[in-house]
Amino acid sequence: MKTTPLYKIHSKLEATFVECLDGWTLPLHYSDPISEHLSVRSKVGITDVSYQGVLELTGEDRASFLHRLISNDVENLSVGDGNYATLLTHRGKIIADINVYNLKDSIYVITAPQVIDTLFTEFDKYIIADDVELKKVTDVGIIAVAGPNASELVENALDTDRLDSLAEYGSIRVDFNTDCVICVRSDFFGGIGFQLITSSGNLEELWTSLTSFNTEVTPFGYQTQESLRIEAGTPVYSKELTDSVIPLEAELDNAIDFEKGCYIGQEIVARMKYRGHPNRLLRGIEIQSESLIHDNAKIYDGDKEIGWVTSSTYSPLLEKHIALGYVRMAYTDPGCIVELEVSDGHLTGTITVLPFIC
Repeated sequence: MKTTPLYKIHSKLEATFVECLDGWTLPLHYSDPISEHLSVRSKVGITDVSYQGVLELTGEDRASFLHRLISNDVENLSVGDGNYATLLTHRGKIIADINVYNLKDSIYVITAPQVIDTLFTEFDKYIIADDVELKKVTDVGIIAVAGPNASELVENALDTDRLDSLAEYGSIRVDFNTDCVICVRSDFFGGIGFQLITSSGNLEELWTSLTSFNTEVTPFGYQTQESLRIEAGTPVYSKELTDSVIPLEAELDNAIDFEKGCYIGQEIVARMKYRGHPNRLLRGIEIQSESLIHDNAKIYDGDKEIGWVTSSTYSPLLEKHIALGYVRMAYTDPGCIVELEVSDGHLTGTITVLPFIC
């Protein structure tokens, strides 16, 4: 059983646990998931995302090495800057989506737990004469903070006033307790948010500090993580992002620098961008039914199969079921009516652009 450094705290909070994400035992929820969700959207919530995989690159050539491999710019990142990127196959398909953080003496690369070993292997095989050292970082934990009061909470807990200047994926380093916290701007769940990275031994103290400064902060579990990120239209590895998907199909333009030179899969991505178009796109689907839509459910226009569902949830904010899925280009316009496969037939859904909420 894989657990995070906050497992004891989650147990004391009487969390209901679930095994997911390649064998991690995580809090599914602490109380009513709908209440957790609405509290985050209206105030602020914190959640344990220490299951994420972390790689660290050091050495003089770390930036140029990574720049040659991934889809976004690394060489021109200043210290404290970061971005979102992908590692692709030579056919332009997604191996992993990653967050890149350029720190003072190293570069952190954070990705989904299911793909961290693959990412390490892919990077490692390209290190030949480069002055680069690559390692998995296993002695850190990460707390995500989300909601309209996220900035105020983090500033109070870390005793800093430097958050207003942070762009998305930007980071600052703050001394905390006997260690430090890398505070990263992350809007993964929709709206303003942060990810706080610190040593495993420092994580409980950080969680306690966040909860002690604001009695209205709500711990939320994996179920609410999913409902928040689906509302926000955020794709994740193994659901929306797989080795059958090209980044432009998922509309990941923010993960690609179209002006940089060669990287793995660049020719395919550039050809699709400038001389063609995707055959399908990721879209949101609003569903006027109480029935549960399963991941991978097929999407139809009459008898014609036109796509599939990648993720679905009940949206407490919209008070309806919503889903993410891929549909053929002819069905991507907002308002397009489609049918979704369920156990006893089909349900009607309406295509919408993402995100569901701003």
